[in-house]
Amino acid sequence: MWKYVATVSYTGTNYCGWQKQKLASEAVPSPSGLLPSIQGTITDALKQMTSEEAPSVVGSGRTDSGVHALGQPAHFVLKKKPWECEILKRGLNGLLPRDIRILNVREVPIEFHAQRSAVKKQYSYYFQQGPCALPALDAFSWWISRALDVGAMSRALKALEGKHDFKPFQGAGATVKSTIREILETEVVVESLGFPGRGLLPVPENPEITVVRVRIVGTGFLKQMVRGIAGTLLQIGEGRRSENAFREILEAGERKLVGPTAPARALWLERVW
Repeated sequence: MWKYVATVSYTGTNYCGWQKQKLASEAVPSPSGLLPSIQGTITDALKQMTSEEAPSVVGSGRTDSGVHALGQPAHFVLKKKPWECEILKRGLNGLLPRDIRILNVREVPIEFHAQRSAVKKQYSYYFQQGPCALPALDAFSWWISRALDVGAMSRALKALEGKHDFKPFQGAGATVKSTIREILETEVVVESLGFPGRGLLPVPENPEITVVRVRIVGTGFLKQMVRGIAGTLLQIGEGRRSENAFREILEAGERKLVGPTAPARALWLERVW
């Protein structure tokens, strides 16, 4: 057997998330009887390319429906013969839809596991700021009409650093043994719009369009945890809640204190170590 790990980048708009899921009654049936998923789409391409009967593609973790990834590791085992990594990368990209790309492939020891070997992950949530939502960014960020207090958001987010019980931030339907997680780094920064907008907007007729990036690095995350954090952080940034909101939520442990679950389209899994 030969084990490989691929770094996958994708736009999650048209998928139910990473994990294969059973077909929902209201969904349009797919040939495989499953909702479109990143995992299933890559598995189908791998079968077609290698003629392996059932290659199992295992990701570093699940992502919600509509969430994007810049670099998500996923491993798979091939049993018939070894393949050159570059050939695997090019072949898969030739078969996959354009909203899923394989950035690289490398061979790994058989004991490597994309999920269990992960030591930390980085997510970022992007709020778009400007006179209106830019169509080019709308599928990848959440436009907010009111100017956000980035300083207050940054100070508030620091309360989440360290090891805590994040159960209040967990979405419904999750089944995990422990809701204890450790947040290693947090950051809220304002980033000017780069390509394709830099230098194209008239000044001062239009205000500068920016993106507020909320970056969180942790050893692991619960279902919809980052989206719950982002929804609460928005309330803080708009001045509707105090900077102590996260501390109060962790101390009380009550889901009802968490803000609205932020839209999935603005969430990115950016890196897994």
